[in-house]
Amino acid sequence: MTEKHRIAVVEDNPPQRMILSRLLASEHSISEFASGEDFLQSDQAFDVILLDIEMPGLNGYETCREFRKRANHANVPVIFVSAHDTAPERVAAYEAGGDDFLTKPITAHELKHKVKGVIEQRDRLRQLSDQSSTAQQIAFTAMTSMGDLGVVIEFLRHSTTVHDYDSIARQLIDAMAAWGLRGAVQIRGRNGQMVLSTEGGMSPLQSSVLDNMKDIGRVFEFGSRAVINYQHVSLLVENLPTNDPDKVGRLRDHLAVLAESADIRIVGLDAMNERDLQKVGIEAALAELRSALQRISEHTRINRTSGQSHVLEMLEHLSRTMLTLGLTDIQQEYVDDMARETLEETHAFFDQAASIEGEFSEVLARLERLADSDYRM
Repeated sequence: MTEKHRIAVVEDNPPQRMILSRLLASEHSISEFASGEDFLQSDQAFDVILLDIEMPGLNGYETCREFRKRANHANVPVIFVSAHDTAPERVAAYEAGGDDFLTKPITAHELKHKVKGVIEQRDRLRQLSDQSSTAQQIAFTAMTSMGDLGVVIEFLRHSTTVHDYDSIARQLIDAMAAWGLRGAVQIRGRNGQMVLSTEGGMSPLQSSVLDNMKDIGRVFEFGSRAVINYQHVSLLVENLPTNDPDKVGRLRDHLAVLAESADIRIVGLDAMNERDLQKVGIEAALAELRSALQRISEHTRINRTSGQSHVLEMLEHLSRTMLTLGLTDIQQEYVDDMARETLEETHAFFDQAASIEGEFSEVLARLERLADSDYRM
């Protein structure tokens, strides 16, 4: 008999919680929780989480974020349940770590279909992860045992962690030294140019060779020496083992891989630095926008208070004046209606201004969250 999947239903509304549980109970093992706090206190392991968004205390987003922080919970599918189906809610659910979204009222077919879908997707990801892990382990063992190619693998692994030109150049030099090669590296990026040799400092000849041959072509060999060029990287090798042509061919290919990988990494670093500069500019613009909104808010508050006071004074003055005009009851009622409409329109105007101000504040908050995001490479 197939073991039932374990499903947590986190819902503060008892009738809704009962409906969800009963729709799934025939095929799955159900655990019910009346709040996000109760759910997070549980040490049970689940295959799927059905999580209501609007709950007192910790809401669904907060509960999911806390759940994702815990060990071994990153891959447990979470399906958010909400009475509202809007783009911002779906984005918020995704950002909080959700895998799918259900809108109330929920149909039995849709609920079962969603649960089945996330379980199957989780199982597929686990299989792929296991296959990938096994393949990577076999490949790495084979490659590192091949000597020369192992140096390339090590470079590719560590180059993704560096964040400056100097570190990339030193890793290239270390790779060349691991093969017993002497030479030099030249890096050219948006933030300047740097050179480094296996012997430490660059000789004038090495600098001259790299400067003059960086545009000569991808690979240029002259005897036991070679230059390998990419847009942002040039490698100079001075002692190719010309007595072993097969090894020279392998090293040439390996050096080209190193140079191309370093070139891609430099492009990434330049883009990242450019993004950081843009982020500084965006943060400055946001600060100005925040200050402007504060001024607008203060002016709106003052104008609202002043405007309401002025309208009330005018209405009181009008009321006193009408008493002296000898108006009929119909005329009096007509004037009163006009005054009441004017007051209501005034309130509506200020309410609309406050609503627009709130929309601007929401846009500003979203921009600030984007500016605070860190997409390090």
